[in-house]
Amino acid sequence: MSVRNREWPVALALTPVLILILAPFVWLVISSFKTEAEIGQADPFTWPADLMWRNYLDAWQTGGFGDLVGNSLINLVGVVALSLITCAPAGYALAKIRFPGREWLFYAFILGLTVPVQAIVIPLYQVLFGLNLVNTLAGIVLVQVSNGIPFGIFLMRSFFIGVPDDLIEAAKIDGASHFQILTKVFLPISTPAVQALVIISALSTWNDFFLPLIVLISPEVQTLPLGLVRFASTYASDYRLVFSGTVISFLPIILLYILMQRRFTEGLTQGAIKG
Repeated sequence: MSVRNREWPVALALTPVLILILAPFVWLVISSFKTEAEIGQADPFTWPADLMWRNYLDAWQTGGFGDLVGNSLINLVGVVALSLITCAPAGYALAKIRFPGREWLFYAFILGLTVPVQAIVIPLYQVLFGLNLVNTLAGIVLVQVSNGIPFGIFLMRSFFIGVPDDLIEAAKIDGASHFQILTKVFLPISTPAVQALVIISALSTWNDFFLPLIVLISPEVQTLPLGLVRFASTYASDYRLVFSGTVISFLPIILLYILMQRRFTEGLTQGAIKG
């Protein structure tokens, strides 16, 4: 029996799970193109008579999604950039530079993976309040970066530790410093791990609701998940706007995942094998 034939039973067994996962998204997208009367018929998978593209325009203008998307993009870019700036050098140092206490320091970072952010939210808020960073995008960026650093260091170290030490020795002979070795040797060959870190940081940041709920108070600085909840509670009886607004909120990050899905899987797989 060929490999493809052996995979058919597994594919058939997973099909109900796939349908169960995709059904709410299909229902949501179809309903976002319906009129209020069609939504009221309570037949979620019936295709609308006419595609109501205007629902998206109304939701965008009514809900102020332009500002929300702008805040979320600033938040996302800040978290991704700072995560790369901190996790790549830390992963390189913990993988390739020998110094006393290196292993203990790594395990101390990994310990952060076991502590839920809900357990430290009060001291976290007090620190931000003392730094005058409550209700600012800079504050939420720093909080989310610190929350993601343990996994980012684990991912980058797992990849770097599998790179042969001969590359470091050859670069040192040519007079390269550790910073030059990291930026000119390791990062160019670590594209899968870097892209996996970018996608994971982007996904968690874009969809994060809890930390922005604690840090961001004013509507002017709120990100998309907070704005969507406020929008849905304000227009709870206008389902076409709620459905189209919800699609607007998750469409960009799904497109990013589809575009980089292959690299994302490669980065996680190689990191897991080498770790």
